[in-house]
Amino acid sequence: MRLKSKRVWVIVRARPQTDAFSCISIDRNKVSISGADKDHGKFFFDRAFGGSATQEEVCSYVGDQVLHHAMNGEHLCLLAYGQTGSGKTHTMFGSLEAGANQGLAFHAMSRLAGYLRKNPGATAPCVELSFLEVYNDNLYDLLDGSKMLSKQRSSEKMCVPQGLTRRRCELDDMEQQVHSWIKEGASTRVVGKTVFNARSSRSHAVVMLHICWNYEGTGSRLKLSRPLSGEKETRIYIVDLAGSERAGMYALAPEQLKEGEFINLSLSALGRVVAALASGKCEHVPYRDSALTWLLKDAITGTSARVCMVAAMHPSHAVETASTLRYAKQYSTLQSSTSGRAAEITSEVRELQRRVDNLKKLFEKNLSSDDTGIQWSRETLSGTVHCQPRRNAKELFQAHLYLAWTSAHQSKAAVRGQRRDNSSIGHTRAIVDVPPPRDQSDKPDGRPNCVDPSKAAKLDNPDRSVEVVYEGRHGRPPLILWYPESALEMVQPPKVVLDAMEKLDSEEALLAQKKAELQKLRENKKNEESEWMKSG
Repeated sequence: MRLKSKRVWVIVRARPQTDAFSCISIDRNKVSISGADKDHGKFFFDRAFGGSATQEEVCSYVGDQVLHHAMNGEHLCLLAYGQTGSGKTHTMFGSLEAGANQGLAFHAMSRLAGYLRKNPGATAPCVELSFLEVYNDNLYDLLDGSKMLSKQRSSEKMCVPQGLTRRRCELDDMEQQVHSWIKEGASTRVVGKTVFNARSSRSHAVVMLHICWNYEGTGSRLKLSRPLSGEKETRIYIVDLAGSERAGMYALAPEQLKEGEFINLSLSALGRVVAALASGKCEHVPYRDSALTWLLKDAITGTSARVCMVAAMHPSHAVETASTLRYAKQYSTLQSSTSGRAAEITSEVRELQRRVDNLKKLFEKNLSSDDTGIQWSRETLSGTVHCQPRRNAKELFQAHLYLAWTSAHQSKAAVRGQRRDNSSIGHTRAIVDVPPPRDQSDKPDGRPNCVDPSKAAKLDNPDRSVEVVYEGRHGRPPLILWYPESALEMVQPPKVVLDAMEKLDSEEALLAQKKAELQKLRENKKNEESEWMKSG
């Protein structure tokens, strides 16, 4: 396993050659397309199988890499993608009769049954199987006479078709039962003849295995290698997608043209979901764009499940093969849950930004409704004790031992009480008997260059010195001035304004935190992709 957090495997498999021409060459995990330029004609995946590869070789690789994660309580998804006639259904189901040509679905079920039977000292789980198809964007139950199913959301992370058949499996007889039920469902699946394939799948087939972990008498869960993270049911999806195609070129009848449109619409929706999560920049992941992506929301992208995608290639069709490889390459970027988490946080950021914008409008509305004559702002509300110079502040400076009136004090006094620019509101930062001396390099702020503390001892009650901070607007630095305490008038902002600002500050802090988390995730994703490419 190249990455500790690896959640997605992408393997490619070429259909056996029927003629001398082949548009691809395979070298371990690298696939090259003949005639393409050097940079765009090479693709790297977790594993690449040529036309001579057997069902056993493909199934063994998938079983070794992926299936054991089900015993950790994680959802799994085995997904076959490719053009019509590239061998997807052969890989996923193979021969419906027992033997070496059985596909990944049967091998996976046999291995899972073995895992479950070998789980010592634990209450046996309840295992159930469902089999449905997505045809023309509708759901049909293949274990109940192809009955159409209505779509119902059961939670934010799982979508289930209402009324779906779930047949109970006995662990000791699981392989035989599953074989019989898959054979039963496959016999009613919609197929048709196309230019590429005399018996082409015209629907997406989805086998679902539900493993419901039982409770022991003490109420504890089935003892697994790690906690189940609150999940009571583990789901294994085995998905044989209908063939991608250029419907207008390869359909043999008007009905097939309609079927092809729905097939391509659902595959395009799947592509948009993958692209959205792979970018990590999306505001919305379009799961609801098709019944297929809605049904497999918690499985197809590896954000809530471990996924193995098998991309099937037809070596004689260069254009379609190149399209399949590009799609598979995009899918391979979902190497961990980072992409999905980034998309989730992006959505949270958008929602927080909306709330912050609304709170800003409410805050500004409360500011404008204040009838005290003071024009409050984010800057003037900084700090806890607010003040402004009195109207006779200049006269009170004349009697002070240390502080002197400056042009900066004059400018603040000039805007006192002005509705449009009431920047005379500041907040106190320090109150001392004797102000510290001002450095000669600093701008005049009311303090002298040197202070003689002995002067204060001559007076019984000297006027204390107050440091006042006026926050700068529009990114400007704050202005700091010193005043006699008697020259300042304390002011209290309205409670409604303070409450609105407190809520706004809280939401803005949370928004900044989420943005920082999102940026970190995106950097981690780049590092993971770089590590994955180096290891390939």
